[in-house]
Amino acid sequence: MPGKPRLLLHVCCAPCSTACIERLQVDYEVVLFWYNPNLSDAQEHDLRRSEARRYAETARVEILEAPHDPERWDEAAAGLLDEPEGGRRCDACFRLRLRVAGEAAAAHEIGLLTSTLTLGPRKPLAKVAAAAEEALAGLPVEYLPFDFKKQGGVDRSLQLSKQHGLYRQSFCGCEPSRREREARSRDTLTRRRGPRSAR
Repeated sequence: MPGKPRLLLHVCCAPCSTACIERLQVDYEVVLFWYNPNLSDAQEHDLRRSEARRYAETARVEILEAPHDPERWDEAAAGLLDEPEGGRRCDACFRLRLRVAGEAAAAHEIGLLTSTLTLGPRKPLAKVAAAAEEALAGLPVEYLPFDFKKQGGVDRSLQLSKQHGLYRQSFCGCEPSRREREARSRDTLTRRRGPRSAR
């Protein structure tokens, strides 16, 4: 009997990988791929990578890694830093990460690729799939458009992350997304407090 087809899963973080790996392992031999140059903060990058490695060991899956090169992300996102999360900056980010993932898949003779990105609430499947179509042009790799948000994917990832004590970040990864998250948190806090009473 032939074995399961190999599939490269681009991983944005360990918590997102949990439910994705669980779902994919039913039908595929999953190999993880770590490449997230959007993480310009080296400490944050290394922490997330360490957690991805730790969970890969727990899930008994191989993990491949590309060097951390935030300068390449800076080039891809040039002129787009003021775009809101979910806008053109994210499109450029998806294309870069999926291109490098596709090149890794081709180098390891893995013909299928997908990404944990679609678990994120601000990352619609249509946008990620469109970026993948552009990114994989000319490569012998097929993108499989799984929408991991569906079928309770987010809740399952939260459950598994808590079960395994995984670090859960509070922002997507790039510095603009961190600033947006902090601004949203301040706005939420201000609304909860309400207007200050006049003195």
